[in-house]
Amino acid sequence: MRHTAWAVPVLIAVALTATACSKATGYNTGSGAGGAYGTSTPDSSMSASSGAMGDGMGSGMQTAALKVERTSAGMVLAGSKGLTLYYYTADKPGSGKSACTGGCATAWPPLTAPVKAPMGAKMPGPIGMITRAGGARQVTINGYPIYYYSEDMAPGQAKGNGANGTWHVIKMRAAGSATTRASVLKVERTSAGTVLAGSKGLTLYYYTADKPGSGKSACTGGCATAWPALKAPVRAPAGVKLPGKIGMITRADGTKQVTINGYPIYYYAEDMAPGQAKGNGEEGKWHVIKVKMTSGSTGRYGY
Repeated sequence: MRHTAWAVPVLIAVALTATACSKATGYNTGSGAGGAYGTSTPDSSMSASSGAMGDGMGSGMQTAALKVERTSAGMVLAGSKGLTLYYYTADKPGSGKSACTGGCATAWPPLTAPVKAPMGAKMPGPIGMITRAGGARQVTINGYPIYYYSEDMAPGQAKGNGANGTWHVIKMRAAGSATTRASVLKVERTSAGTVLAGSKGLTLYYYTADKPGSGKSACTGGCATAWPALKAPVRAPAGVKLPGKIGMITRADGTKQVTINGYPIYYYAEDMAPGQAKGNGEEGKWHVIKVKMTSGSTGRYGY
């Protein structure tokens, strides 16, 4: 997922009206076992236990089936006519409100209820609903209000992705897509010592601003561009004992980010080759994961 400046990734500058240019407040992520847009469902939301919503919205209103479309931003969730859908990081999930009003709502029209999930696709969270000030009933996913972008004119377009660093597509995996093969992590020698690295040898980092075990990343927006998430699935390198279990969180854009001992794990955008560790010590909060190899199969390393 592209950003103009939560990287992930990980994420186009589009001129919006003044109301659409409010600064993002960051987005929430669910745990590895949960959805992508936060862990709470708003009180004003309606349950989607049957895959649809809007049972009490009056007769004669047809439930539109959402779609999964291929775009320049990847496989994304789209409306019934194939137009790309977005969430807005200035919205507070579970608040029952939209921060996009006035001219913003003209540029980013709400997805209106009722809808149902695409067949064979796993949604990143429950489908719900909020009632906007004008009475329109807007669809939410895991508490986030969902929008179209007025400049997307045909299926496959995602012109709004990354706009102002606050508008993002909802990434999906197409039904029946192949399971991603786990990449094997490596151990590399760098100026910071012997460290854990990704499958291509690029140094990996953890961020002390993250709260281990929270299921969330504190690195969003421009931070996530500078510090791309290590994507799941991965396997530990042979002969190295990790300091904790390998896990996963789901970021708001749907990216599955690897965790180790509860800490989300990242690359640094300025490391261009194996052996580089330019991000080590940045802001006093970014650190490599040091590794001590042993002659046996049980290495020791720590944060």
